Amino acid sequence: MKKIANSIHHTHWDPIWYFTAQDAFVQFSYNMKELLSAFDEGLVKDFFLDGQTAAIDEYLETHPEDRERVKKLIEEKKLFIGPFHSQLDCFISSGESVVNNLRLGISSANKLGGVSKIAYLPDSFGHSYDFPKIFNQMGIYDFVITRGVGDEYDLGSEFYMTSNDGSSLLVCTMLSGYGYGTYAFKAGTLFSEEAVDYNKIDVKSLIDRLIEKSTVPKEFVFPLGFDQNPAILNIEEQIEKYNSVSEEIEFRLTTWEEYMKKVREKGVNIKTHQSELFSTQYHRVHKSIFSARSDIKSLQDKAERILTFEVQPLMSMLDSLGIEYDKSIIDKAWETLVRCQTHSSATLTDETNEYIKVESNNAVNIATATKVYLMKVVSISIPTKDSRIMPLVVYNTLPYVRDVNIKLNIFTKNEDFKLVLNEKELDYTVVDCQKIYGGVLRKDPSLLLDEEYFYKTTVIVQLKNFKGISYQTIYVHDYEIASKQKVKPAQNIIENTRYKIVLNETGIQITDKKLGKTFDKAIYIDESGDEGDNYDYSYPDPEDDMVIHHFFETGSCSAYNADGICEMTIEGQFDVPSDLESRRKKKLNSLLKYTLNIRLKEDSDVIELSGSFKNAAKNHRVRIVYSTDFSNTYSYAGTQYGYIKRATEPEELKVWKQENWFEEPSPTNPLLNHVSAVGNEYVLSAFTRSVKEYEFIGEGKKDVALTIFRSVGHLGLPDLNRRPGRPSGLDYMVFDTPESQLLGEIKFEIGVSFYSEFDANVVMNDYIKYATDVIYYQNQQFEKAVFPLAYFPTNPLRFPVPDTYHFFSLDESDASFGTVVKSADNSGYVVRIYNNENQAVAAGNLNLDIDYENIYNTNLLESEVEETSSELGVLKPGELRNIKIIKS
Repeated sequence: MKKIANSIHHTHWDPIWYFTAQDAFVQFSYNMKELLSAFDEGLVKDFFLDGQTAAIDEYLETHPEDRERVKKLIEEKKLFIGPFHSQLDCFISSGESVVNNLRLGISSANKLGGVSKIAYLPDSFGHSYDFPKIFNQMGIYDFVITRGVGDEYDLGSEFYMTSNDGSSLLVCTMLSGYGYGTYAFKAGTLFSEEAVDYNKIDVKSLIDRLIEKSTVPKEFVFPLGFDQNPAILNIEEQIEKYNSVSEEIEFRLTTWEEYMKKVREKGVNIKTHQSELFSTQYHRVHKSIFSARSDIKSLQDKAERILTFEVQPLMSMLDSLGIEYDKSIIDKAWETLVRCQTHSSATLTDETNEYIKVESNNAVNIATATKVYLMKVVSISIPTKDSRIMPLVVYNTLPYVRDVNIKLNIFTKNEDFKLVLNEKELDYTVVDCQKIYGGVLRKDPSLLLDEEYFYKTTVIVQLKNFKGISYQTIYVHDYEIASKQKVKPAQNIIENTRYKIVLNETGIQITDKKLGKTFDKAIYIDESGDEGDNYDYSYPDPEDDMVIHHFFETGSCSAYNADGICEMTIEGQFDVPSDLESRRKKKLNSLLKYTLNIRLKEDSDVIELSGSFKNAAKNHRVRIVYSTDFSNTYSYAGTQYGYIKRATEPEELKVWKQENWFEEPSPTNPLLNHVSAVGNEYVLSAFTRSVKEYEFIGEGKKDVALTIFRSVGHLGLPDLNRRPGRPSGLDYMVFDTPESQLLGEIKFEIGVSFYSEFDANVVMNDYIKYATDVIYYQNQQFEKAVFPLAYFPTNPLRFPVPDTYHFFSLDESDASFGTVVKSADNSGYVVRIYNNENQAVAAGNLNLDIDYENIYNTNLLESEVEETSSELGVLKPGELRNIKIIKS
């Protein structure tokens, strides 16, 4: 009896790579025209368009004449598109990025005749533990992948993947790849010794492995398509030919839907896997890809944070006030972001990386402009009795009642002014005051007019019991003198009720008063060589490397203490090798300059670190490290809606070389939001608002290192220490990427906190507060470029706007806040909350200050509803809950 080769006709379509987006667009356009003709002529029975919609969306924008033909093929289940908009990076795309990627893809596909409910990620570099809970809520229960599965998981080609909420996906792994026999199939050499895949492995051995691992007896998957490939126009003829000559294999054209149905019906011994998929055994997953072009990764992180925690809640709140929620702007922002947040983002040539950087920055700009406009229109719509009284509206876009300590930049005509909140004078502390000229600039200073000067004053204010998702107005009285404080300069010490931080002769010392512990040399810089490329870090041979640690002890320090906020700035430099050759020769011939700002806020347990490096060296890696005094066997890292426990020293490191794995199973890992070192006496948690990679290092893996940047100069290099064999990317070509050396200034924002025990909800909630800015807008006419959008003339609203407003708060809740958006049917709002932990927690109560008819629990698609109340009860272990509030 012949073995069955289940053949799926497809293409894998990268929107960019070593080629530009324009190259891909032109090629896809011609491929699509050819495919449509092939359908018309009966040459092609069906075609799977890579599980995404971005390419077909772009095609139809420029070829609207083909919309009805495409729609007919999709409705007839001949052409399969979606459910993703684009193939994502599975570990450093936030929960809201994943949700919106799917939302946009499903919406587009449904408009074109129907969506494929196969979650198809053939080339993504591993897969998140949270995918089952996200995908199930999108009506998706089948998942097809290539990378991330190895023998250490003891799984077949098909298995169930579960999340900690009990959700489940049936996974099919294309262990031999998504096009391993395609070129031999097309060339007519499939059953010859010439038949090899792109790794030069013979196709017969790959088929043997698939048959061995398959849970469907005597059957395996034989995908027919590959990177950027057009349709195979003689596919049925070739299948008939191979079936006539082979006594062992029968090729049968099928679809992914049909095959996954077959697995459910005929699969045997299908096992279950409850964790992420991140093995390097059979395919490269590029475990250090997350630090490639950290400047671009930081932009994408910023766009996600602003959209998720600021713009969507702000727009929802103001919609309830009468300012219409603009879904088109939200869609444009997310689409711009997810199109460049692909599985290969920032691992490209300089030209394509520049495109990604511009598009990532465009997403930031759309989000920022939306936020600024909405704040502005409220501010200019609040009336005042006197033109010298200016409303400054402050927003809490998180649903928690909290105390807020905030730095405000206030613009006034006079140096003295008074702040009034709720008809009471508001105390403030002056950090800085600048006199600025606001008139027409002239070369001759004597021509500048005295009346055109104004003041920019940076102050710290404390706002107590700020209601969740609300705003309040501080009135700036430009003509009144107020009692004000000034910050207290401190040479090398900052201190609040929780922490005391000192820069001394050995480095940075942190005292945690709550824990009763002092940490010496608490933060340091780790610098070392990097022989890798845009895909992967790779360490030099030990004799060729120099690992340099700098503890900030020689830096110059300035600091101030004030009620609410304290800050320290350390500036310094140290010597490093200028390149790999200098490193081999142990020459320290380049200066690495840095600025480190440390901020303590009375309303936060997170120590905030920000700053920059001025990089002049090549081929090296720079990390900021938090030290602990205990050994770590595991790290506990945040995921989209939970956390994952990872080994700090994987057992597979002992065998990967002998077993010829494709890549070292390195303990470098993605940093989506936070990661914790969990000890018996205390927990150290690291947070990020920028960088995306961590590793536990040192003796006993005691220290937590965050990669600030990697400086490399190539796309694809062969025979690296941690990635042997062919170059990644094109196996026959290495591209120079001098821009990836990141010469110049590299900025970062990270944080650290300490806990007596690990509670993933507490850590995630601290991350969310750290990730979210308290935003504000002052209605003033002095500095017209404080935001670019502030320059645009804007009409005030045509209806009265209160100077304080509360949308809703989430009270007595242990849950984490996802976001809030306008519902798909425009009937109300959907609030996302989730439980990071593996035990049930209190969901809390919705304190709503809007009129509403009903409250329902729903899913991410909003396709299922179950009536509930404002008393939310309990969140089950790992639960992601969507609460739909129907407006009156």
